[in-house]
Amino acid sequence: MLELLEKDDFEQLYALMDDSFPKAEIRNFKGQRELLENPHYNVYVLRKNSEILAFFAEWENESYRFIEHLAVNEKFRSQGLGSKTLQAYNALSSKPVVLEVEPPEDDMQRRRVKFYERNGFHLSSYGYIQPVINEGYESVPLVMMTYPESLNNEELEQVKNWLDQTVYKS
Repeated sequence: MLELLEKDDFEQLYALMDDSFPKAEIRNFKGQRELLENPHYNVYVLRKNSEILAFFAEWENESYRFIEHLAVNEKFRSQGLGSKTLQAYNALSSKPVVLEVEPPEDDMQRRRVKFYERNGFHLSSYGYIQPVINEGYESVPLVMMTYPESLNNEELEQVKNWLDQTVYKS
């Protein structure tokens, strides 16, 4: 079901990223492409024929997996693909999964949190400001969600330190 991104498909992936996320939450084309050389960074795609239907961009270390980006192609949304691919992703490893969401303050943010909760994630109260990853754009306030169990603030602090040293350093 999920397969690793082939480098030849990067432009299609980036177009989907660009359509799915605010500019402040993705790197520029060159910066995002350079991540493919990082051994701790992987992109998993769900494809039909040659079209990417959905993808996960993750960072992994010996203790955690961090979902940096997850998106479903707009043409295929509201068909359960997000949940199916998230479940397939979670089954790839027994390591805890961590992701970031904006605090659930508006309808879209609350819907996003509910989606992850329906898929077994737990919303934490651990919040921070995401460092700027795309020069010229604002930083973003975020909170963490975890799967399959809640992590305490000490564990989340360890995750945040790892993110600062790897994800946000890149």
